[in-house]
Amino acid sequence: MKSKSQNPKFTLITKHHKTIKGVNPDGSDDRYEIDESIIPYPIPRLLDNPSFTLVADSHSLLNEKDYNIVGSCNGLICLADSRRRRSTDTHIEYWFRFWNPATRKISQKMGYFRDSAYFGFNFGCDNSTGTFKVVASSDNGDHLPYEVRVFSLADNVWRNIESFPVIPNRGVFFNGALHYFTLHNGFQCNISQCSNMNKVTAEHFVILSLDLGTETYHQYRLPRGFDELPSQEPAVGVLGDCLCFSSSYKETEFIIWQMKKFGDDESWTQFLKIRYHDLQLDYDFKEIRFVPLFLSKDGDTLVLYSNSSHERDAIIYNWRDNRVERTRVTVHKTSIDDGTYNFVDWYSAKGFVESLISIC
Repeated sequence: MKSKSQNPKFTLITKHHKTIKGVNPDGSDDRYEIDESIIPYPIPRLLDNPSFTLVADSHSLLNEKDYNIVGSCNGLICLADSRRRRSTDTHIEYWFRFWNPATRKISQKMGYFRDSAYFGFNFGCDNSTGTFKVVASSDNGDHLPYEVRVFSLADNVWRNIESFPVIPNRGVFFNGALHYFTLHNGFQCNISQCSNMNKVTAEHFVILSLDLGTETYHQYRLPRGFDELPSQEPAVGVLGDCLCFSSSYKETEFIIWQMKKFGDDESWTQFLKIRYHDLQLDYDFKEIRFVPLFLSKDGDTLVLYSNSSHERDAIIYNWRDNRVERTRVTVHKTSIDDGTYNFVDWYSAKGFVESLISIC
């Protein structure tokens, strides 16, 4: 991999919703234009000045590309598309493209396949060879097996690998592997839809990892301090160049653990325990989910996402002096205000490092 920038950034996903009024007063013939854009933004600049304005140019708009975001890795963003040729068609067509915002280049369509099943996608890189890979898994609801296919740019073909041993959740890429927070194989159900949750305890949860080099699975135990089920689903992510796990505790605190030695679930270390009171919340947070997005280079400042309807922007928290700020981001789809409702989708913000890599 060459020419990788050391300036860390977020990929900020902005949403653009515009209502085009019809002639009927009840709005029954209103039309809606919905668009998204991806704007890499320097994290140091965000921390220095949390209030700023973003303008999405035509290059960053996804409707210009007609794709959905799968993920980013080493400077490339993977965009996937799926559609039926006709509304009566029983099969779905899938393909994807790679986009490099730094070079403003986008690849041709790749990985086409057609199937009657719904598939979800994840994107990462085999660190041993530098090969980018796309992982497609069939969505069978609460039923195993989940068929898994891997597309490698080294050979430009899909291959079937061993099916998921458990039902996966949303995947996170780190250190050459995809990581999923899930229930171990004693419970064949999706976390968000499991009918047996009354029988589930904290010990039933694991992190499932798919190594993109060996294309094999590993299961890791969660931190020993995670001993009770929270009201909101915990999160797996990346902080401080470590795999991290975060969860609420007794509805009064938010705890973050780091896996200090990757692959060793005995190395989980509690990094932060944040009292909700210290985040200066003026609303009921018992049903709110918090997700850590980024940790500053000095380890003092944390950027958090909250799914509360009261928090449109992100929370910036300096844990050493308990200083709290809210971002104030003004978003425009164009330089002219045309009535579009614009905002940042912080939940989808990911770390991003620019690169001159090209596969076009």
